[in-house]
Amino acid sequence: MITLLTGLQRVIGYTGLMALLSIVVVSCAASGGNPGDPNPVAPAAEQPADDTEPTATQPLTNDLMFDILLGEIAGQRGEMAVSVPHYLQAALVAQDPRVAERAVQIASFAKQYDVARRAAQRWVELEPDNIEARKVLTALALRTGDADAVFAQLDYLLRVTDNPEEGYQLATAILAREADKQAALEVMDRLVAHHRDNPYAWMARARIAILAERPDEALANVDRALQLRPDLPDAVILKAQILVRLDHKADATRLLEQAVDHQPDNTQLRFAYARMLLDAEQLDAAREQFAMVVRIEPDNADALYSLGLLELETKQFKAGQKHLEKLLELGKREQNAYYYLGYAAGEQGDIDAALDWYGKVESGEYWSQAQLHIAELLVRQGDLDAMHEHMRVLRQKNPENIVDYYLIEGQALSDAKRDDEANAVYTAALEIDPDNEDLLYARALVLDTLGQYSAAERDMRKILVTDPDNARTLNALGYTLADRTDRYEEALTYITRAYEQKPDDPAVIDSMGWVQFRLGNLAEARRYLDRAWEMTHDAEIGAHLGEVMWAQGEHDAARRIWQESKETAPDNPVLLEVLHRFNP
Repeated sequence: MITLLTGLQRVIGYTGLMALLSIVVVSCAASGGNPGDPNPVAPAAEQPADDTEPTATQPLTNDLMFDILLGEIAGQRGEMAVSVPHYLQAALVAQDPRVAERAVQIASFAKQYDVARRAAQRWVELEPDNIEARKVLTALALRTGDADAVFAQLDYLLRVTDNPEEGYQLATAILAREADKQAALEVMDRLVAHHRDNPYAWMARARIAILAERPDEALANVDRALQLRPDLPDAVILKAQILVRLDHKADATRLLEQAVDHQPDNTQLRFAYARMLLDAEQLDAAREQFAMVVRIEPDNADALYSLGLLELETKQFKAGQKHLEKLLELGKREQNAYYYLGYAAGEQGDIDAALDWYGKVESGEYWSQAQLHIAELLVRQGDLDAMHEHMRVLRQKNPENIVDYYLIEGQALSDAKRDDEANAVYTAALEIDPDNEDLLYARALVLDTLGQYSAAERDMRKILVTDPDNARTLNALGYTLADRTDRYEEALTYITRAYEQKPDDPAVIDSMGWVQFRLGNLAEARRYLDRAWEMTHDAEIGAHLGEVMWAQGEHDAARRIWQESKETAPDNPVLLEVLHRFNP
């Protein structure tokens, strides 16, 4: 043992050795964590000391100290083949559960999950009431395919929990991670067999059945839960979700409507009903339900947010602003609320207020859109210097996002139909990052608008040299060739490659219809364009569809499509060109 201590002193020094001994051996302190993300590399001596006494004491033998020290130091050096077996041996001998927990961490980090499971079993033996230890053992048993151990641990967790709903939520979360959904179902079936009168057991079984792509079984399971507890809101909502998955949306809506009638003050049910109405595009009815939730529960952040957005969507800006400002008072969804308050102010023509609100957006999913709107508003005001300065400052403060800011700046100019200036911005950015696909694509679109078709084609082909399967660029190049040249067969090749990747993308479907029209295949063109139109009612698609209809002799139908397109997008350049050409 003297030789070992001398060797260790050479590696970490006498002081470091004593600290390691005091932390690892005496208190056996180890950081917590799940078996998928331990950190055995962190030196044990750097872990926070545990003020509590060890749960068990035993003589500190030479072998035990050797295994712990060697396991810890080897782990810090990345020599996991040495660290793992020595720490497992220490865990099997030591009476302190924290040694077993540390062994689980190290073995899991090394992806030696069978060893980690043995260490977790030891942890549970030493500390049978530790729920975290049992959760870790369950996860490792699941990973190593030991269904019996998974069942035993989950059954224990369910039996000792004071809240059966939370217990089954935990069981569902653990089993949902199992790649073999059939194995997960078999474990859940065994759990349900032990708790057949528990509605949460049947709901858990329904959720696993959904993950296993067995919606009919899921529906039967949730019906069983509702037999046990007919008024259980979670079960009603789960059944509605399953009905939607089975394409019975009307039945799902009716179910929630009846549940709300039966429990009118239940905001959970009413919110779910409102969401269902929203999905069905019944905006007025959805808004009424969200408003009712807010009346019952004025601080319900989800309902306030949904109601506010619906009011903005239906041009009820004052009401929407009131509900979004209430969110700010509650300190909920602040970044989103700032963004939509900026949108509301802008829609009402209050540019200064819009700029102020957008300026408050500092993070989150709407940050880039807020910056784009700031740039667009400054351009609308004619203050190009302020817009360029705003983007310059952003680039200076956040150089790691410099390309994003150039894209935002160029998009703002393009939206304002200042395409020459947008082209200049993209060109300047490409001098910094000449192979950036987003910049090349954005410049190609602007060059196409400027009529510089060869230059646009050059940028798109440059993207395809390094990214030959880029569906966005394949579609854009194919459409450009079909619309601006007579190279229709070549265009079809590119669009077909894009369509193979994105057969449900309306833009790609539109391109396919347009190239078929250029090739003279009117029936094929009509089939694609009808489908694209039904998906989006986009004005450009309407322009194309109307032209095909006109070629087929359906002049009145073409006029109707063009008129509908004009009502939604009166300034669309493709539509305006078609209307000018046909003068219907």
